Amino acid sequence: MLKMALFSMIALSALACSSKEGEGSKPGGMHPSGVLATGGGNGVLADGGWENGNGGGGPTATGNPGELQFVVRDFKLYDPNDPTTSPDFENVPDNAAEWPDREIVTDTIGPDNLPVYKNPGGTTLTTHGQASFDQWFRTVDGTNYPVIIPVTLSTDARGQYIYDSSQAGPLNSDGMFFPIDDGTQYATPFGNQTSTDARGRSHNFSFTLEIHTLFTYEGGEHFYFRGDDDVFVYINGQLVINLGGIHRSEEADVDIDTLGLTVGNTYNLDFFYTERHVVASDLLITTGLALINNTTIPIL
Repeated sequence: MLKMALFSMIALSALACSSKEGEGSKPGGMHPSGVLATGGGNGVLADGGWENGNGGGGPTATGNPGELQFVVRDFKLYDPNDPTTSPDFENVPDNAAEWPDREIVTDTIGPDNLPVYKNPGGTTLTTHGQASFDQWFRTVDGTNYPVIIPVTLSTDARGQYIYDSSQAGPLNSDGMFFPIDDGTQYATPFGNQTSTDARGRSHNFSFTLEIHTLFTYEGGEHFYFRGDDDVFVYINGQLVINLGGIHRSEEADVDIDTLGLTVGNTYNLDFFYTERHVVASDLLITTGLALINNTTIPIL
């Protein structure tokens, strides 16, 4: 089963570039220094997006387009005798081949810029309640281990930004997406599990990934994803991709023009992914959006 998850990437530097006010900045666009301008240093939330204003403080981002921060959190495989393990990882409900589960999260992102569990007080097909779900993208000592990984997206001849786990250098392990395997730069103390892929190779399964970005909407862009397991993508706080559940590789393509955004305004794009079950993991992102690392959102 194809699995993909980026969990605990919390060690990245700020990708910072200093800026000078007024030197070629363009409202809602890219400052020559590589700092995303949100109205010349202010920022007013209008029509759901940040535009020019005269003294506020919109979201900020640093670095060049495509230079992102992957926050990966590593989990141990579930053990009913170990309370530090999460029942949501490597703990499938039955002997089926896959378990799509689209009722895990609400349609809007939470005030802490993280997904909100849709069924407080209950469970879903592949999750075991809000308490365990709330650990997916929050650091919990002993239960998960965070790692921050700086990643630069590649570009193609059309100017599209791409992350392809089958070709992603040090995050590629045996042609799949296993960024925290033993022996790699970002290996964790939890280490590889006894579980193996379809060819019998050991990997560090059971992890999550979060990415927080900003982009300036220009018109005509798409955001395409393919991978497994759960993927939740929010644009302007609204859920636009919901591939919840433990499943084979699935895909989704968002036409940004259909979201009611205003050209020239700056918006959040928040990406969440999990790898919750063997035996494989893959991740492909292709987009015309010039995504910039969002430094406003704290990593919990």
